[in-house]
Amino acid sequence: MALKGREIEQIGESRVKRKKEYKKKETKGWIVSMVLAVVIALTLRFFVFEFIRVEGQSMEPTLLDNEYVFMQKVSYYFDGPTPGDIVICSFPNRTETFVKRVVGVEGDVIRITNGTLYINGEPSYEHYDKETGIDHDMAELTVAEDSVFVMGDNRNHSMDSSNSSVGVLDEDMIFGKAEFVLWPLNMIHGLK
Repeated sequence: MALKGREIEQIGESRVKRKKEYKKKETKGWIVSMVLAVVIALTLRFFVFEFIRVEGQSMEPTLLDNEYVFMQKVSYYFDGPTPGDIVICSFPNRTETFVKRVVGVEGDVIRITNGTLYINGEPSYEHYDKETGIDHDMAELTVAEDSVFVMGDNRNHSMDSSNSSVGVLDEDMIFGKAEFVLWPLNMIHGLK
């Protein structure tokens, strides 16, 4: 049985219509997938992890200028920072972020006398200090509730909590914990 001209036209129109519908669904699928990917990426970036570039020499020798660190944000949703953590934080009246080490937490008594950092009356000689002494003194203070005292590892070249313009930071000024150096590739290592 041979098809007539009109029937052939209808079959062709039907195929074109199905093709257009398929392309429309495919385009809609791609758009939904792209929007979902952006939402997931932004959610991860704002709530789970971020890559942070180290600027300056305040964390030498632990972290060097222009290294990138992997910062995770999740652990501080459940527990506060602990001494020794390397954190990404902000300072009062400043817009940029800083990479520092937590030296004291709520209740700790901190002072700097004759080039030595004292925590709860005991001298603190951390293995990551770049220099043997601190070139300034600081009056004794007690770290307030839900606050931290942070310093750079390169203590004489760091703007940190020992400076009166910064002082003790509220825990909500801590964005996350640096876990490892990610870049450059030949410098990848964990942080503690």
